[in-house]
Amino acid sequence: MTLPQAADGAVEILAASFLGVLPGEALARIAADGLAGGVLGAGRLLYEPELSVIISGRIRAFITGRDARQLTVGYLSAPSSVGLTHAAGRRYPTAFQCIAPVRLVMVGNQRFAELLGTYPRLGWSAAEEISARLDGVEGELARVAFGSLRQRIAYHLLALLPAGQDDCMPVHQAQLAAAVGSVREVVARTLAQLRQQHLVDVDARGIVIADRAGLARLVEP
Repeated sequence: MTLPQAADGAVEILAASFLGVLPGEALARIAADGLAGGVLGAGRLLYEPELSVIISGRIRAFITGRDARQLTVGYLSAPSSVGLTHAAGRRYPTAFQCIAPVRLVMVGNQRFAELLGTYPRLGWSAAEEISARLDGVEGELARVAFGSLRQRIAYHLLALLPAGQDDCMPVHQAQLAAAVGSVREVVARTLAQLRQQHLVDVDARGIVIADRAGLARLVEP
Protein backbone atom coordinates (compact mmCIF):
# COMPACT_ATOMS: atom_id res chain seq x y z
CA MET A 1 0.00 0.00 0.00
CA THR A 2 1.42 3.39 -1.03
CA LEU A 3 1.01 6.09 1.63
CA PRO A 4 1.28 9.87 1.43
CA GLN A 5 4.76 10.92 2.49
CA ALA A 6 3.39 12.68 5.59
CA ALA A 7 2.03 9.36 6.85
CA ASP A 8 5.31 7.42 6.66
CA GLY A 9 6.69 8.42 10.07
CA ALA A 10 3.22 8.39 11.58
CA VAL A 11 2.84 4.66 10.95
CA GLU A 12 5.99 3.96 12.98
CA ILE A 13 4.72 6.08 15.87
CA LEU A 14 1.31 4.39 15.76
CA ALA A 15 3.10 1.03 15.90
CA ALA A 16 4.82 2.18 19.10
CA SER A 17 1.52 3.33 20.63
CA PHE A 18 -1.23 1.26 22.22
CA LEU A 19 -2.48 0.71 18.66
CA GLY A 20 0.63 -1.35 17.96
CA VAL A 21 -1.35 -4.59 18.36
CA LEU A 22 -3.10 -3.81 15.07
CA PRO A 23 -1.76 -5.16 11.77
CA GLY A 24 0.36 -2.86 9.63
CA GLU A 25 -2.39 -2.41 7.04
CA ALA A 26 -4.79 -1.06 9.67
CA LEU A 27 -2.15 1.32 11.02
CA ALA A 28 -1.43 2.58 7.52
CA ARG A 29 -5.11 3.34 6.91
CA ILE A 30 -5.41 5.15 10.26
CA ALA A 31 -2.32 7.24 9.51
CA ALA A 32 -3.45 8.10 5.99
CA ASP A 33 -6.94 9.11 7.16
CA GLY A 34 -6.06 10.82 10.43
CA LEU A 35 -3.31 13.29 9.50
CA ALA A 36 -5.60 15.73 7.73
CA GLY A 37 -6.04 18.02 10.74
CA GLY A 38 -2.72 19.84 10.40
CA VAL A 39 -0.66 21.20 13.29
CA LEU A 40 -2.22 22.52 16.50
CA GLY A 41 -0.48 25.64 17.77
CA ALA A 42 1.00 26.06 21.24
CA GLY A 43 -1.70 27.13 23.67
CA ARG A 44 -4.52 25.31 21.88
CA LEU A 45 -7.01 23.82 24.33
CA LEU A 46 -8.65 20.44 23.81
CA TYR A 47 -11.77 19.47 25.75
CA GLU A 48 -13.05 15.89 25.39
CA PRO A 49 -11.07 15.34 22.19
CA GLU A 50 -11.75 12.51 19.81
CA LEU A 51 -9.33 9.65 20.33
CA SER A 52 -6.00 10.64 18.74
CA VAL A 53 -2.34 9.64 18.94
CA ILE A 54 0.37 12.27 19.34
CA ILE A 55 2.85 12.23 16.46
CA SER A 56 4.93 15.22 17.53
CA GLY A 57 4.85 18.02 20.10
CA ARG A 58 3.85 18.02 23.75
CA ILE A 59 0.52 18.28 25.58
CA ARG A 60 -0.23 18.87 29.23
CA ALA A 61 -3.25 17.26 30.90
CA PHE A 62 -4.82 19.37 33.62
CA ILE A 63 -7.85 19.83 35.84
CA THR A 64 -9.43 23.12 36.86
CA GLY A 65 -10.86 23.83 40.30
CA ARG A 66 -13.89 25.90 41.17
CA ASP A 67 -11.59 28.82 41.96
CA ALA A 68 -10.25 28.60 38.37
CA ARG A 69 -6.84 27.38 39.55
CA GLN A 70 -5.35 24.65 37.41
CA LEU A 71 -3.32 21.60 38.33
CA THR A 72 -1.30 19.78 35.69
CA VAL A 73 -1.59 16.02 36.18
CA GLY A 74 0.62 14.84 33.32
CA TYR A 75 2.57 15.60 30.18
CA LEU A 76 2.01 13.68 26.97
CA SER A 77 4.16 13.26 23.89
CA ALA A 78 4.49 10.69 21.11
CA PRO A 79 3.34 7.94 21.09
CA SER A 80 0.80 8.72 23.85
CA SER A 81 -2.87 9.21 23.11
CA VAL A 82 -5.51 11.76 24.09
CA GLY A 83 -9.22 11.06 24.35
CA LEU A 84 -8.88 7.36 25.12
CA THR A 85 -10.98 7.43 28.29
CA HIS A 86 -13.71 9.38 26.48
CA ALA A 87 -13.67 6.84 23.67
CA ALA A 88 -14.09 4.14 26.31
CA GLY A 89 -17.21 5.89 27.61
CA ARG A 90 -15.71 7.50 30.72
CA ARG A 91 -15.84 11.19 31.57
CA TYR A 92 -13.10 12.71 33.69
CA PRO A 93 -12.66 16.45 34.43
CA THR A 94 -9.41 16.52 32.47
CA ALA A 95 -8.60 18.97 29.70
CA PHE A 96 -5.55 19.19 27.47
CA GLN A 97 -3.40 22.05 26.22
CA CYS A 98 -0.67 22.05 23.60
CA ILE A 99 2.53 23.42 25.14
CA ALA A 100 4.37 23.09 21.84
CA PRO A 101 3.02 22.74 18.29
CA VAL A 102 1.32 19.35 18.13
CA ARG A 103 0.52 17.00 15.28
CA LEU A 104 -2.05 14.29 15.88
CA VAL A 105 -3.38 11.27 14.05
CA MET A 106 -7.08 11.20 14.80
CA VAL A 107 -8.47 7.70 15.24
CA GLY A 108 -11.99 8.75 16.22
CA ASN A 109 -14.25 7.23 18.83
CA GLN A 110 -16.48 5.44 16.35
CA ARG A 111 -13.53 3.91 14.53
CA PHE A 112 -12.04 2.82 17.85
CA ALA A 113 -15.27 1.00 18.69
CA GLU A 114 -15.18 -0.74 15.31
CA LEU A 115 -11.55 -1.74 15.77
CA LEU A 116 -12.35 -3.21 19.19
CA GLY A 117 -14.91 -5.48 17.55
CA THR A 118 -12.39 -6.71 15.01
CA TYR A 119 -9.22 -6.87 17.15
CA PRO A 120 -10.03 -7.96 20.73
CA ARG A 121 -6.38 -7.53 21.84
CA LEU A 122 -6.82 -3.79 21.36
CA GLY A 123 -9.03 -3.62 24.46
CA TRP A 124 -6.25 -4.93 26.72
CA SER A 125 -3.70 -2.63 25.10
CA ALA A 126 -6.01 0.34 25.69
CA ALA A 127 -6.47 -0.70 29.33
CA GLU A 128 -2.68 -0.75 29.79
CA GLU A 129 -2.45 2.75 28.33
CA ILE A 130 -5.14 4.05 30.67
CA SER A 131 -3.50 2.31 33.64
CA ALA A 132 -0.14 3.93 32.89
CA ARG A 133 -1.84 7.33 32.65
CA LEU A 134 -3.54 6.83 36.00
CA ASP A 135 -0.20 5.89 37.54
CA GLY A 136 1.12 9.26 36.40
CA VAL A 137 -1.87 11.08 37.87
CA GLU A 138 -1.41 9.28 41.19
CA GLY A 139 2.23 10.28 41.18
CA GLU A 140 1.33 13.93 40.74
CA LEU A 141 -1.31 13.73 43.48
CA ALA A 142 1.35 12.27 45.80
CA ARG A 143 3.69 15.15 44.96
CA VAL A 144 0.92 17.65 45.72
CA ALA A 145 -0.02 15.93 48.98
CA PHE A 146 3.43 15.12 50.35
CA GLY A 147 6.05 16.99 48.33
CA SER A 148 7.31 20.51 48.82
CA LEU A 149 6.59 23.22 46.28
CA ARG A 150 10.30 23.21 45.39
CA GLN A 151 10.06 19.52 44.49
CA ARG A 152 6.92 20.06 42.43
CA ILE A 153 8.39 22.99 40.52
CA ALA A 154 11.57 21.02 39.86
CA TYR A 155 9.50 18.11 38.52
CA HIS A 156 7.48 20.32 36.20
CA LEU A 157 10.55 22.14 34.92
CA LEU A 158 12.14 18.81 34.01
CA ALA A 159 8.90 17.53 32.46
CA LEU A 160 8.36 20.68 30.42
CA LEU A 161 11.89 20.54 29.07
CA PRO A 162 12.95 16.96 28.30
CA ALA A 163 16.64 16.12 28.17
CA GLY A 164 18.33 16.76 24.85
CA GLN A 165 16.59 20.06 24.19
CA ASP A 166 17.87 23.59 24.67
CA ASP A 167 17.66 24.23 28.40
CA CYS A 168 15.51 27.32 28.00
CA MET A 169 11.77 27.39 27.57
CA PRO A 170 9.41 30.25 26.78
CA VAL A 171 7.32 29.80 29.91
CA HIS A 172 6.12 32.54 32.23
CA GLN A 173 5.94 32.22 35.98
CA ALA A 174 2.14 32.38 35.74
CA GLN A 175 2.18 29.34 33.47
CA LEU A 176 4.38 27.45 35.90
CA ALA A 177 2.05 28.44 38.73
CA ALA A 178 -0.86 26.95 36.78
CA ALA A 179 1.10 23.74 36.28
CA VAL A 180 1.74 23.23 40.01
CA GLY A 181 -1.60 24.59 41.22
CA SER A 182 -0.15 27.58 43.04
CA VAL A 183 -0.02 31.35 42.51
CA ARG A 184 2.59 33.39 40.70
CA GLU A 185 3.96 35.17 43.77
CA VAL A 186 4.68 31.92 45.59
CA VAL A 187 6.27 30.39 42.49
CA ALA A 188 8.45 33.49 42.04
CA ARG A 189 9.80 33.13 45.60
CA THR A 190 10.52 29.45 45.05
CA LEU A 191 12.29 30.14 41.75
CA ALA A 192 14.42 32.71 43.56
CA GLN A 193 15.48 29.99 46.04
CA LEU A 194 16.31 27.60 43.21
CA ARG A 195 18.27 30.37 41.55
CA GLN A 196 20.32 30.95 44.71
CA GLN A 197 21.17 27.23 44.63
CA HIS A 198 22.29 27.63 40.99
CA LEU A 199 19.69 25.11 39.85
CA VAL A 200 17.84 27.50 37.54
CA ASP A 201 18.28 30.92 36.07
CA VAL A 202 15.76 33.43 34.77
CA ASP A 203 16.56 35.84 31.96
CA ALA A 204 14.92 37.46 28.95
CA ARG A 205 14.61 34.08 27.21
CA GLY A 206 12.61 32.47 29.98
CA ILE A 207 13.35 29.99 32.74
CA VAL A 208 16.69 28.28 32.20
CA ILE A 209 17.71 24.97 33.74
CA ALA A 210 21.23 25.51 35.03
CA ASP A 211 21.70 22.15 36.77
CA ARG A 212 19.50 19.36 35.43
CA ALA A 213 21.06 16.71 37.67
CA GLY A 214 20.54 18.91 40.70
CA LEU A 215 16.87 19.40 39.89
CA ALA A 216 16.48 15.66 39.40
CA ARG A 217 17.96 15.01 42.84
CA LEU A 218 15.54 17.53 44.32
CA VAL A 219 12.59 15.64 42.84
CA GLU A 220 13.69 12.36 44.42
CA PRO A 221 11.73 11.50 47.63
